[in-house]
Amino acid sequence: MKWLALETATECCSVAVAVGDAVFSRSALADHRHSDLLLPMVDAVLAEAGIRADALDAIACGVGPGGFTAVRMGVSTAQALAEAFDVPVYAVSSLQALAAASPEPGVLAAFDARKGEVYAGVYLRDDGGWPALQGVERVCPPADLHWPPALPEGVTWRGMGSGWKLYAQSWQGARLHSVDAQCFPQAREVLSLAHRRRLQGDGGLAPWELEPHYIRPSQAEQGGR
Repeated sequence: MKWLALETATECCSVAVAVGDAVFSRSALADHRHSDLLLPMVDAVLAEAGIRADALDAIACGVGPGGFTAVRMGVSTAQALAEAFDVPVYAVSSLQALAAASPEPGVLAAFDARKGEVYAGVYLRDDGGWPALQGVERVCPPADLHWPPALPEGVTWRGMGSGWKLYAQSWQGARLHSVDAQCFPQAREVLSLAHRRRLQGDGGLAPWELEPHYIRPSQAEQGGR
């Protein structure tokens, strides 16, 4: 099976292509240039994988939360490609994709959401080794984050994402084994999570059904209220 995966929710722009068990990927710090980088990266990774876009069987996309413009860029590109080549598209949480890269079984993933807030989610690996959301993903000031009740004892936890770098003083009470504030969600993990769902019988979405997962309303939406 041939997959294309996109992840643009944060400062990092990432693309991956899978052909059978072989995975090819590229990522780069976008510095607000996602629109300039994304399609050339798609072309480059497809060429490295030795396939054309019309040979794809499915597309996976990190849908946020994250920067509004960056998330929208990835989602609109995934929609356009899925419609052009008549393939299903899979929506993957960008926080879950970040958690999937952790060596620890428990993850508190946090992205900077600006305005003194973070996007955050608590994940714990399930019996299959995949990150399962505990509670809900949310946007809030770092000091307002709380661990979901009834988490198992003896689990090692890792903090991941830019929220830890910017708001480290607010996390001093967190029960963490380690912190990686320099990491970003990658298309490789977006691909892996989507592929797992397909193996479980998830047929994916039609292109027009794919939506950004902003959590917080955009400034335009807030201004219309």
